[in-house]
Amino acid sequence: MEILCTPYTDDVDKWLNKNISFYSQKKILHIVPTLILYRKRLQSYRNQHKELFQNNETDFRTVAKTLEQKGIFLYEMDRFLLKLIKTGPYTVLSKRESAVLIGRVLESHSFSDNIAWKASLQDISECFITLSQSGLSLEEIRALDATQSWRLVCDLYENYLAELSQQGVLDYGQACVRLLQEYEFEDFDMLLLDGAFLPILPKHQMLINRFQKLDKKIICFIPIDLDFPNNPAFEAVKTTYVNFAPMTEWKSIKSEQIAHSTVQQLAQSIFHSKVNEISDRSVTVLRFVSEEEELDYIVERAGKLIEQGAAKPHEIALITPNPMELRPTVRELAEIYGIAMEVPERSLIHLPHGRAVFNLLKIHTDDRIEVLELPHFIDINMVLELIEGDLIQIPDKAVFQCIVDLQAFFEDCKTFPDWFNKIDELIAAKDQINDDYTSHPLYYISKDTLINVKNIIEIIATISSDLMSASDMTFTEHLDHIVRYFEESPYTNEIEEEIKERLSEIVEELTLHNHFAITRSEFARRIYAVLNDKQHEKENDKRKVRLSKVLVTGPNNVEYQKYEYVFITRFNQHMYPERIAYAWPMSADIERKILNTATVQKFSNEISLLRYYADRSVYYIYTALQAAKKSVFICYSRFEDGIKLSPSHYLYDIAKALGIGETDDDLSSIENLLEKEGLLFDAGRLSDAQALPFYEQNLPPMSKDKIITIEDVAVYQLCPRRFYYEKNLEREYVYSSAFHLQNYAVSFLYEKAVVLLVNQFPEVSKENMHTITHALSNIIAHAEKELKTAFPMAQRYWEDVKMRVHFHLQRLLNQILSNPDYNRASLSITQQRQESKIKGYTFVGERQLRVSYPTITHYYSITNMRKILSFSANETRDEQQKLDQVKKDYFDLLSRFCRKERVAEQSLSYYAQQIELGHFSKKAGAHCRYCAFENACKEKGVG
Repeated sequence: MEILCTPYTDDVDKWLNKNISFYSQKKILHIVPTLILYRKRLQSYRNQHKELFQNNETDFRTVAKTLEQKGIFLYEMDRFLLKLIKTGPYTVLSKRESAVLIGRVLESHSFSDNIAWKASLQDISECFITLSQSGLSLEEIRALDATQSWRLVCDLYENYLAELSQQGVLDYGQACVRLLQEYEFEDFDMLLLDGAFLPILPKHQMLINRFQKLDKKIICFIPIDLDFPNNPAFEAVKTTYVNFAPMTEWKSIKSEQIAHSTVQQLAQSIFHSKVNEISDRSVTVLRFVSEEEELDYIVERAGKLIEQGAAKPHEIALITPNPMELRPTVRELAEIYGIAMEVPERSLIHLPHGRAVFNLLKIHTDDRIEVLELPHFIDINMVLELIEGDLIQIPDKAVFQCIVDLQAFFEDCKTFPDWFNKIDELIAAKDQINDDYTSHPLYYISKDTLINVKNIIEIIATISSDLMSASDMTFTEHLDHIVRYFEESPYTNEIEEEIKERLSEIVEELTLHNHFAITRSEFARRIYAVLNDKQHEKENDKRKVRLSKVLVTGPNNVEYQKYEYVFITRFNQHMYPERIAYAWPMSADIERKILNTATVQKFSNEISLLRYYADRSVYYIYTALQAAKKSVFICYSRFEDGIKLSPSHYLYDIAKALGIGETDDDLSSIENLLEKEGLLFDAGRLSDAQALPFYEQNLPPMSKDKIITIEDVAVYQLCPRRFYYEKNLEREYVYSSAFHLQNYAVSFLYEKAVVLLVNQFPEVSKENMHTITHALSNIIAHAEKELKTAFPMAQRYWEDVKMRVHFHLQRLLNQILSNPDYNRASLSITQQRQESKIKGYTFVGERQLRVSYPTITHYYSITNMRKILSFSANETRDEQQKLDQVKKDYFDLLSRFCRKERVAEQSLSYYAQQIELGHFSKKAGAHCRYCAFENACKEKGVG
């Protein structure tokens, strides 16, 4: 094996152009580790031999086919294996089909036929494919670990192999091993391994072994600089490749290139030396408040670079760990800023119709079915997604909003009978709702709408049952059957044309999944993977040799690449170095033993393997910096979910290479030192802002025909904007959350209980307090019978409601008898009402409970809890103190107003003036999350 080294991709292209002839009749197998490098080399071959391609051909399949006609077989490793499988003589199960078979194996053993093992099916399937692709015998696999759990895994694996043999098929891993051992590589003259394979896996080792056995030439191109062989960035590469040839035999094909800019000098110097001087601003460190702000800034900045003509889209790269999880966010930002980004389209599972199909099948396959011992499972979230998805025909458009408003009542609905029973309860509750219940969600919902909701749930039940009532068939046939069902069903809308096209593509791709029949349940359990599989997405432009789009990729994908501008994002301690996570049954030690047994690499213990991966992270930082031609932006955020973050410790290495922070007497943080040098900046919109100002929109004046209660005044004191909404958005002043409905039920139950208490005990004294206290539970239970129909909540909520009402009643009694001068009092329900016209507004105060002492009479309000009770915030002490002050001021104002005191008139005059002037600012605070207008407030631009 010959190992050729250069950090520059152009050197490899020159070598290929000089040493690989298209007209020599020799066959070259050219393998690369990533699809990005695959496209790069395709482009290079095409540019070097333009005479072979017509009209500047850009479709990579056409270019690749032409190359093969000339003897150049260029492949990414996994694509090469897939090609061998497609053209090979064996019947090979797809990975999905293997997962189905493994699922059956789990069910056939008593120890694994449970939710714990089944929940790990995907991880077990990946483990089995890894084992079969390793080429190890069953005995060698059993020897990988001595634990009881591994012994059970091996028993399952043995049973799985027997099932494969019985059906006369191979799984993906077995097929790779057999085809690599049997393929006629004799026709090839040379193997090119282009790029660093870290580590060399068994599949790579098998390919190398075949060419070595055939005495064929093998050449490796690795992107390291032999002028600096001791650079720590190259440790992982050396650990792997010295097993094939001693480093003294490695050859450099590096051309002399002068590093003019700071970023070019940094790429050469990182981890081992210093740049000569910071001569420009081509290296910039950007610090943000949050990850959201960071990504927003980066995408917008990329858009400006393109708009200003500083770079073309394909000359910009966003490098981030775990790029797949960020792509949806980046896609949305790109759409906002009108930038073409190389991110996949939304998968079908994230489109309304695709999500609806998934949920309809999930009803009968959800993991919670077994755990909860239910016949099926359908909760509020699934119903809302199904209705919002617009796949099911819904003639009454009010159905969706109805379910949203009533979702707290549906919280415990898990089966179709649960839904039907709850809707019947709500229909009965509708008959109890009158003008006293204006904030009850049923107040604005008609009985016909409730009946329509029930009809829709029945249709969902019918469709889901129909979809599960299918005979055994292949993956392809199942999906095709489901598509036809939705085209023919009278209950569903026509599937969107784009969705049809993409489903057709998936059906076409699933032609490899036709090797054995599976049940509809087995298919349904894998529908998420089918609809979410990235390789089945419609990405025609990804078939081009060069994309005119901004690249979003991981640090492991940019070796031998060059971009004008590189953004290294999420450069935080928890992201760099990369975290190596293992999902049971795999572990670091098992992986180490597989590599030791099936490859020439040898890792003495688990720590040595993890150290190897740490060295690989250093190498990825090196290649990311090498990828930048003009500028690199190193970006990180300070907080994530309220947790303070630190920049990656690689920032210290970057600073050191720039000659910053080397003196022992300077105790400043590395961030401060970079700021002093003008290399680190706080970027983004919020970085310099102490607080985000609220947008105060111009609201129309409030009409003077509305009655303002003293409770309304308390609401104004808490938040003027909330007061305005309560008076002008009555339809939105509806309680829909369980929190609000509980409080609302407490207020009504309290009112009824007080009336019953007064009727049963018109006289209270310290002597009969014990008797009254013992009677409270029965009083509350009696009041509950009258009220419970109107609030068909789960029983656990009602228990909480009754407990809180008991507390309020006990506190009321204690307050009545708290005066040491009086040991008894007479109670009666007698309304005390005071009304006053101030600046055209009518202010009203009411108290309903009369308490007569021998020489004095007091009044208490028992209806004020409908508003005052929602002044809640389980937050900081300061926040709660503000709310307590509002309540205290309310009781004081109500008392004085009902007694016609002048000071109350003066206070109300102030509020009347504020209302007349249209002062309805928002007082933001933790109480906002408990406000019935939280969503409306945000939608209107003030949140």
